[in-house]
Amino acid sequence: MTPIALVVEPGATPSSVMLTLDMLAIAGRYPEAADCKLDVLSQDGGVVQLSPRVSVDTQKMPAQLAGYAAVILPGFFAENAAALIEQVRTTWQPVIARLRALPTETLVAASCYGTFVLGESGLLDGINATTTWWLQDQFRRSYPNVRLDADQALADGGRCLTAGAMTAHTDLSLHLLRRLFGAALARQVGAIMLVDGARTSQRPFMTLRRNFDDPLIQQAADWLDSRAAHEVSTTALADALHVSYRTLHRRFQAAAGMAPLAYLQDLRVEQAKALLESTLMSVEQIVGQVGYSDVSAFRRLFSKRAGLSPAQYRQRFRRG
Repeated sequence: MTPIALVVEPGATPSSVMLTLDMLAIAGRYPEAADCKLDVLSQDGGVVQLSPRVSVDTQKMPAQLAGYAAVILPGFFAENAAALIEQVRTTWQPVIARLRALPTETLVAASCYGTFVLGESGLLDGINATTTWWLQDQFRRSYPNVRLDADQALADGGRCLTAGAMTAHTDLSLHLLRRLFGAALARQVGAIMLVDGARTSQRPFMTLRRNFDDPLIQQAADWLDSRAAHEVSTTALADALHVSYRTLHRRFQAAAGMAPLAYLQDLRVEQAKALLESTLMSVEQIVGQVGYSDVSAFRRLFSKRAGLSPAQYRQRFRRG
């Protein structure tokens, strides 16, 4: 028997829970995973409400999870970073205590906000991991000992597997099957589910933050957005906002995590993405449209920021 535990609490994302159920059910049809047994666990057992319209029956979580070959933590919903950290440090503490007591041979897998639960347990310290891309800064602050690479959609740290934002749970589940039952079984399940585990990066899906609590930084971001297609200087930006550039740079760095000119570069990449998705303009035309004259330099910038070349991005995201 190869027992696997899926640990859920109210608010777990229905997609990740149901995806796990489906993929493991399909895996169980094949000889390699015929002995696979999935237990859906929660702290109290019984029916757990995932969303207003979706619930799942669970077993009461045992005092120890040591009998399982793998433990899976799905993502869950939280209104913001503060609410997420509050859930991790309250609701999920009984689960975290059990994770800390697991033998080293037990595989542990988590996706999206579930990676914060794994981070809180300490099991990710010193190993490679990823998390949902829009809270990577919060993750780094909370768990500085983790070797975080939020560009990655999936990270195999050996004992611990982590995946990024919500649908990356597909890649996580497929890789878990690969680790437990072999690559051939994972390919068979992937073929039936029409997933290939080939998504390697979250970067093509990352978007630039546009709204800031600091009114000065909001004004600066709006000013840069309106002039992104033109030559812009830091002096002109500071003068327009009637502040010193030193003050502006310090507050912009604190709010956006980058300098104003780096933000301008990302704005131009975002504008190029929109044009690649929605127009038939050539790359050269788009480069000029977003304020660059050096096509080669912009291709390098775009590839670094988006994780794909402009041509690859258009092929993947072009709207008909």
